[in-house]
Amino acid sequence: MDYNKEIAKKIAKAVDSQNQWYTVQSILGYSWAIFYILLGAREAGKSYSVMDFFLHEYFTKGKDFVWLRLTEASTKKLLNNNAMQFIDIGLMNKYGINSKDITVKGNTVFFKGKKMAKILALSTFYSDKGIAHFEDKEFENEMFAYNICCDEFQRERNEKNTFDITYAFVNQLENLVRHKTNCRIFLIGNTVEDCSDILATLFNFIPETFGRYKLKKKRCVIDYIPPSKKYLERRKGSIANLLTPDASTFTNEQKFDRGKIYKGRVYKPQYVIQFRNTWFTVWDDNVILRYNKENKPIIPMVPLLLNNSVFRSELRDEIILMNYEKRFMFRDLLTQKMFDKCIKEIKGIKG
Repeated sequence: MDYNKEIAKKIAKAVDSQNQWYTVQSILGYSWAIFYILLGAREAGKSYSVMDFFLHEYFTKGKDFVWLRLTEASTKKLLNNNAMQFIDIGLMNKYGINSKDITVKGNTVFFKGKKMAKILALSTFYSDKGIAHFEDKEFENEMFAYNICCDEFQRERNEKNTFDITYAFVNQLENLVRHKTNCRIFLIGNTVEDCSDILATLFNFIPETFGRYKLKKKRCVIDYIPPSKKYLERRKGSIANLLTPDASTFTNEQKFDRGKIYKGRVYKPQYVIQFRNTWFTVWDDNVILRYNKENKPIIPMVPLLLNNSVFRSELRDEIILMNYEKRFMFRDLLTQKMFDKCIKEIKGIKG
């Protein structure tokens, strides 16, 4: 039995039974987890369900929460006009929230004068250092005292890359919770073809098929959500469906080229390719594995790295050409995605 396929069917069935919308009720059962990652097409109900849970915690227990976005521009959209775009109208009706009850001061949202949430950007984590975001000590000893969500944590294709998402994410969490682990941290993203910075770098994992994945060493649960039948029916005939019917951000299905994956044995490391923060080792006849302290000659892909290797632009260009001509094989999909991402970044800055 393919366990992931069975889980995917159960998730899909649950989504259909909930009038086509995803809910977090099932994933919350993993009490050992800190991170809950929800990957799904637009309009699957991911953000709605997380916000519903956060509001329930707020109105029943008094727990305020933090809502993160990638950039300051996206947080300003949520904060504008007394945060009118922050809470879905359906949830406002559910919890009896009147628009006049919501006010904003700085990046903090208040309900009838009581702190409800803070809306922060990853890109400006440095300006949040030393600020106590969770001031109430009432819930400090609870199993889950703090609720945090990083919404839209993956860059869209062609979105401008102006900062290191992983570095910003880790540092913003350091600002928020320091050494605390009694928290629930949700990450919500639309599925995209490009390698996710946070998934690949911090969790060392990219889901290939629909299902639920448990990364216990990282205290993380991932739901890779298949689209419901009602969602697919609703998408038929839409403009996006007519123009780009196979785009993963709408279909929630990634199509991988597995032709470059090599599962055989490797025998001899040849050389190491060093990007700024990521290293790879080339074995045998151009099979790339992630670096594991192999003591071999280093080809730096950018200048001024802190080692004794010498940057040579002609070697860098040869590596880029070899990848373009598909002369490399890879140990697994994650290695391939990470390498391609590093190459794209180099091509964007090389002169």
